[in-house]
Amino acid sequence: MNIFLKLFPSKSSLLLLSFFLGMLSVACEKNPSASSQVLEVSGAKLNGNGLPYGTVSLTFDDGPGPRTLELSRFLASHGIRATFFVQGRNVARYPGILWELHHNGHLIANHSYTPRRLSDSKDPAAEVRLTDELIRKYVRNKNFLFRAPADDWNSKIANILNSSGLTKYVGSVSWDIGGTRVARSDGTLSAAADWDCWLNQDSVDKCLEGYMNETLELSKGIVLMHDVHSSTIDMVKLMIPRLKSEGFIFARADEVPSIKDALARRSDGEDDISVSLKEFSCPTGFSATSVGLKGGVMCLSEKEAQGPFSQGMQDECVKMGGGDACKNSRWSRNLAVLLYGKDRCPVGGSFDANYGGCIEGNNVFGPFTHEQVARCLAASTEPNSPICMSNRWSRDFLAQLMFRL
Repeated sequence: MNIFLKLFPSKSSLLLLSFFLGMLSVACEKNPSASSQVLEVSGAKLNGNGLPYGTVSLTFDDGPGPRTLELSRFLASHGIRATFFVQGRNVARYPGILWELHHNGHLIANHSYTPRRLSDSKDPAAEVRLTDELIRKYVRNKNFLFRAPADDWNSKIANILNSSGLTKYVGSVSWDIGGTRVARSDGTLSAAADWDCWLNQDSVDKCLEGYMNETLELSKGIVLMHDVHSSTIDMVKLMIPRLKSEGFIFARADEVPSIKDALARRSDGEDDISVSLKEFSCPTGFSATSVGLKGGVMCLSEKEAQGPFSQGMQDECVKMGGGDACKNSRWSRNLAVLLYGKDRCPVGGSFDANYGGCIEGNNVFGPFTHEQVARCLAASTEPNSPICMSNRWSRDFLAQLMFRL
């Protein structure tokens, strides 16, 4: 099923959707290859439909920015969980902030890699996938949300993303409040969009009044703001007490009924482990395989394991009498699995969320993703460099690959 849902708002439209789903099922029975086709679902973007009156969902686009951490902590201090639709290239500039956002209870979501409209991109799927690579370790319960840059969304883009294996995402998530700056004849604002406020050199107080006027008029909805603007953080600090004084309560985007329903309907047909295993790159004859009890992964063939291996594993190997053979880049499968241990990372290693992998000293251990290996090969002066297929890279090298714009 198309996971980039653009839900129908009416009962008749839902009946029409059911009809098309039934037709697709019949087509798949007649033609096995049809199961790989993408069902095009047209209709409205996801917004605040179903939110009770007096409820708003705060969303922030384009970050992280210089004051995103400050904003995250401020919202958390008020018991508010927001949604941050992050831009991949800015995540690379502020790699430590995502952990803090997650720790403060906020939802991290995908806003593509650059602000480029997806309809203008030569490879929309790559833009989304690059950001997914950076954020997925911070997204829990498979609540993967996507918002298209500039709200540029249509069935053609949805089909491209779905057919590119990004079916775990629900979107595009739109908004109800904060999309347009509307000036009255007296110069005050009946509605506001933060970026446009700052472009027009509005004061923080004037922009805030525009947001409050639209919020009070609608009484509920998803609110759009941008945490890359310093003035927006100043405005939010004034907005929260105002909203609370008016009796508003706050919901995270995945708690908005229309989005929550879409997440429940999503059917990507894969569990988290099997999807992640497909993303790893291994040498010919080897495949990414789950090891241990807490999500460890190794490149294994029928009889061998691909290294190099952590120093902790090598030390255990020496204790077992392996001698110099413990330094080999390939071990027997059974020995490697045994000495890897039961945890997410091999003996001697620990997981580092900033790198999305297991580190030991200055080393990061794989397997690495197809995207990371592709970047390694692109950066290498040696065609088919064996280093790129190695199970161990330096932390500095991986950082350079991750944070390249």
